[in-house]
Formats: sequence, C-alpha cells, structure tokens
Amino acid sequence: MKKLMKLVVLFSAFFMISSAYSTDLPPSANITKAFADSAKRSILGEGGEFPIKMDGGYEITNIFSNPNSIVFEYNMPTDSQSVTIEDITEDIRLGLNAQFCNKQDVIKVLRAYDIQFLFRFQFNDDRNVPATLSIDEICKEQK
Repeated sequence: MKKLMKLVVLFSAFFMISSAYSTDLPPSANITKAFADSAKRSILGEGGEFPIKMDGGYEITNIFSNPNSIVFEYNMPTDSQSVTIEDITEDIRLGLNAQFCNKQDVIKVLRAYDIQFLFRFQFNDDRNVPATLSIDEICKEQK
C-alpha cells in the first residue's frame, strides 16, 4: 500500500507540473515533458541557457521531449570516426544508472509509459548519430 501511495504521489507531481500542457496530448507526452523540463533545470539551473559546455569538452545543446522520448542533443568536439557511439552511450548509461536505478517509482513510470532516452550527437564532421536507451538498458546489471 505504501508503494502504491508513493506512485500516486509521483504521478500527481508529474501531472501538477504538466497541467499547463494541452489535454489533447497522450499521458506519456506530459510525463516526458515533465522529465525533460526537470533535466533542463537540473543541468542549467534557473535562467541558464543552452548550449552548456561539459567537462569532457562536449556541449549539451538542447533537452526536449517527444511523446515517448526524452531527447538530449550534443555537440561533440571530435569527428565521428574518433570515438565509438557504444563508448559514449555506455558512459551516459552509467551516469543515468546512478541517477535512476535506485528509484523504483521512476523506473515504474518509465516502464509503464515505455519512455526512452534518445541521444543525438552532432560531430564536427557534420555527422549526426543517434542512440537510444530504455530504462531496462540503463539499469541492466554489468557483467
């Protein structure tokens, strides 16, 4: 019962945050919008703007949502042949694992609405490379 109440509170918070959004949108769109807005605030703080340069030399240029995706866009300081997308995606997966995988309520919401994380990497050789991760891929056990 306690878990159900936590889930109800979590859903209430998401719907409160997204109550200003169109009621014509599917519920997953409101939830992904709330996640994307929260990620923006977490990275930018109040009043910050994109792009924002990160320690690794790359820039986060935008965060937004689609009905079933939280989209992160990056400018990469290298050409697309110098680094593998698998290595970049694994680094991101590890970071998201630390943020989400101990929060069962968040995992349940992401699974229930089949919300994916979509990453778009713009390399300096003008190549765009996408990568996606589900919450199950993010929280998988390392071998």
